[in-house]
Amino acid sequence: MAISAEVRDQRRREAAAAFNEHEQRQDGPRLVSDLADSARLLCDALFARIHVDVQQNFGVDSMLMPASLLRAEAQTRREIDLYQIAESAAWVGERGYLGSSQWYVEWLLHLRLADEGTSPEVLQSMSRYLSQAFDARKRTFSDVLHRVFPEARRAPLVLFQLFPLAIGIVTATAFGDHATAEEARRQQIELLPAIAGCRTCRGRLLDVGETCAVCGNPLWKYSWLTAD
Repeated sequence: MAISAEVRDQRRREAAAAFNEHEQRQDGPRLVSDLADSARLLCDALFARIHVDVQQNFGVDSMLMPASLLRAEAQTRREIDLYQIAESAAWVGERGYLGSSQWYVEWLLHLRLADEGTSPEVLQSMSRYLSQAFDARKRTFSDVLHRVFPEARRAPLVLFQLFPLAIGIVTATAFGDHATAEEARRQQIELLPAIAGCRTCRGRLLDVGETCAVCGNPLWKYSWLTAD
C-alpha cells in the first residue's frame, strides 16, 4: 500500500531522530535518506526485472488477473524489503558499522514497514533470514519470490547473485565505507563482466538514487543480464 509523502517524511524524521539518539551521532537524516531512497530504488528495479522485463521477453501471463497481480506485487515488494533489511543488517554486523545489528533490524523494519514491521508474519520471515548465512539467505529469498511471484522463475539466475551485492553497496556507501562498496562492485563484475562495458556508466558506482538509463545499473536490465 502506497503511503503519502507526508507520512513518508514523518517516518523518516522519526527514524533519523532515533538513529541520532541511539548512536550519539548527528548524521541520521542523511543516512536515513540514503538508505530509504536506495532501498526503494532497488525494490522498484528488482520488481521491474522479474515482471516488466520478463513480460517483454516472454509475453504476458494471461492466467494472472489484475486483482491477483496487485496482491502478488504487494507481497513481492514486502519480501524484497525484508530481504534487503536482513542483508543490510548482515553487512552492518559483519563490518561493525554499529554496535547492534539487531537494533538496526528493528529500526529499518519501522522505517520501511512501520506497524507492519511488528506483525508475527514479518517477524517470522525476518528471523528466518537472520538465522541464515549469505548463500542460504540468498536461496531462501529466490525460493520465496518464485513462490509468490512465479514470473520471477524466468528471470536470469545471475540477477539473484547480483542483488545481495547491490544491497551491500548501498549499505557500505551509506556508512561511508567506499572501499567495501567498490569491492562489492568488483565482485558483481566478476559475476557478469558485461556490466563494465556500458558506454554510459562504465559500470561505476552511482550516486544515491541514480540509475543508468542504458544498462539499468545498479540492477541491470534483461539484455545485460543475458549478455555473453
